[in-house]
Amino acid sequence: MSGDWYPVARAWVAHPRAPHIGGTLDLFADTDPSRPVAPGQEFTLTLAVTPTGGAYRTYGYLLDDFLGGVATMVRHQGMSHLANGRYATYATDAEQRTVSCLVRVHDDAQEGSVLLPRVVIGLMHAPGDKLVPSTAVSDAGFRVRRHWLPGQSLTLRPGGRAILPAGHTSEPGLRFMGVALARHGVLTCLPDGSVTYQADPAHLGYDRFELAFEDERGHRVWSEVTVHIGDFGASPGALATYG
Repeated sequence: MSGDWYPVARAWVAHPRAPHIGGTLDLFADTDPSRPVAPGQEFTLTLAVTPTGGAYRTYGYLLDDFLGGVATMVRHQGMSHLANGRYATYATDAEQRTVSCLVRVHDDAQEGSVLLPRVVIGLMHAPGDKLVPSTAVSDAGFRVRRHWLPGQSLTLRPGGRAILPAGHTSEPGLRFMGVALARHGVLTCLPDGSVTYQADPAHLGYDRFELAFEDERGHRVWSEVTVHIGDFGASPGALATYG
């Protein structure tokens, strides 16, 4: 396959009386599952069925329950949608078969919803034989987020202070709303949107707090800030420090 494709799941099967006869099903996506998908976004899933040993047919299945009320299968050319809730395709003999489908996330998909595709591979040794299936396999999935904000990290000496200037995010269309409480420090928000974190002089270790943003439709978005508090005087320059 050309372009950027990301592995999502792999299933394999072997005939119990003829282990050299089997197959592998690989599920790929054109969207990185480590990144969130947004409401209204479309992405492509590709199934590659690779038979080995010369079975009559090797079937690949994508279970449709992963869509739930979160997404819709827009197009599934080369796959049949079976009554048992599976999108199916098959390869014959030793020739690989690759098919793709297009998934669209609903515009009103709930924030934090997860799309977790599951796949099954099965083989039919000879015409009329009983299907030998694998178990349903899932690995990577897709989390729905209207906006994705990367986290931030700070390194402070005990009692140190850090200032996050106004405009904590480069994501357009988001308005800063405030912060959640920190356990081991004091947070101050100024009218211009800047945030000051003052570390507890008696605390060593980690602390964390969250910045809250809101888009034009009123959806709340959070970004986490991790703070490490310690004395790095013995190894100056190892980590950036504040205060």
